[in-house]
Amino acid sequence: MTKYSKTLKIKVVQDYLTSSLGYELIARKYGIKSNSLVVSWVQRYKAFGPKGLDVLSPEKTFDGSFKMNVLKWMKTNKASYPKTALHFNISNVGTIWQWQHIWETEGADALYRSKGRQTIMSADKQSKKRQQTELERLREENELLQIENEYPKKIKSLSPGRRKQQAQVIQELRLKHKLVKILKIVGMAKSTYEYIISHEPNGSSDQSVKQTIQIIKKNHPAYGYRRVTGELHRMNILVNHKKVLVLMRELQLLSTAFNKRTRKYNSYRGNVGTVAKNLINRRFFTDRPYQKLVTDVTEVRWGTKTIDERAYFTCIYDLFSGEILSHQVSKHPTVEFTTTVLNRAVKKIPKNLKYRTTVHSDQGFQYQHQDWTHILKEHRIFQSMSRKATCLDNAAMESFFHIMKAEAFYQKETDTYETLVSQISVWIDDYNFSRIKTKLGCKSPIEYRIFTT
Repeated sequence: MTKYSKTLKIKVVQDYLTSSLGYELIARKYGIKSNSLVVSWVQRYKAFGPKGLDVLSPEKTFDGSFKMNVLKWMKTNKASYPKTALHFNISNVGTIWQWQHIWETEGADALYRSKGRQTIMSADKQSKKRQQTELERLREENELLQIENEYPKKIKSLSPGRRKQQAQVIQELRLKHKLVKILKIVGMAKSTYEYIISHEPNGSSDQSVKQTIQIIKKNHPAYGYRRVTGELHRMNILVNHKKVLVLMRELQLLSTAFNKRTRKYNSYRGNVGTVAKNLINRRFFTDRPYQKLVTDVTEVRWGTKTIDERAYFTCIYDLFSGEILSHQVSKHPTVEFTTTVLNRAVKKIPKNLKYRTTVHSDQGFQYQHQDWTHILKEHRIFQSMSRKATCLDNAAMESFFHIMKAEAFYQKETDTYETLVSQISVWIDDYNFSRIKTKLGCKSPIEYRIFTT
């Protein structure tokens, strides 16, 4: 009996195709140990439909001509074992490897050999067999001598000591001789040869990935290579992040948005009201939404960045998913400026929560004011404050401000105050709904909150 039924496989595949979940999250949802199984099921379903998810009989036999067609197709298309198995609907990838091993070591005739126990031969047949074996040995020695003669002639036209050039010569010799014998003469391991061949630059595949990277960077100019890799995976383009880094470096698309540093706004005016305890105490992780919220005020500028061209931005940030519950831009960092944002955020917190919310901030005068503390007490919300002159106690908020400034307007023209407000508002919407985070499984904040709750 199989471990996973066809019904479950179809359910898993349809869930993957109709939802925004990735392979890993789908595997976790249905209790499947390896997400590679989910990848295989989806590929089989796309190639063969529901029939591709049928459990193939292990007793199924393949004739020699079918085996040769499989190996020739794999060689012509430079396909991997899993891709070849998917193309021919072969359940076990190792079967193809065995066929190739037999072909390379024993020749094509061995693929036509039927399975089963060989019959006991008579003395005459055994004598003929020994003669044939001796003849085959002589032929093999003769072939090895031919390879020894041909290899130096081929390698003379190339600079010596280069593995890639040796692999090229081996490929030329494979048209006449078996790979195992060539490698024996050359003195190269098969794994080394396979690695060189498989890592040859594939211009066509790289070109398509480059085009997709350029589209992603056009829509998200501040994305680095890790986030670009996440977007590629969401498009079912499975590329290693190191490969993406190399391609982005070639295209000169590496992000420079985060190189700029600006002066930090300081709203501290001494003890002008209530200073709360540091309840968060740098414990920024939480496994539920609306439990830990942080806030702060930062300075933003437009135009020529003079003192007269500055404004202030504040928001309420949920540490669970990084979602911005509310935000505000103003030319004056007043108490009303911050309490307006707090009131908006409080309205979004569900009333039936089984736990209380904590709002963390620095010791700015706005957060010590009685209007701020009154709103928190009215809604039974805990207040938490950083220690004086310790910005790392609110590191999550500082990190968000840096990301916002880098992506919202550092690399854009911001001539007026109205343009600044518009750019921030558009970016906040994109951040909440579209901008993916690697730590959230390449999901946006709102997408992650909806999925997990």
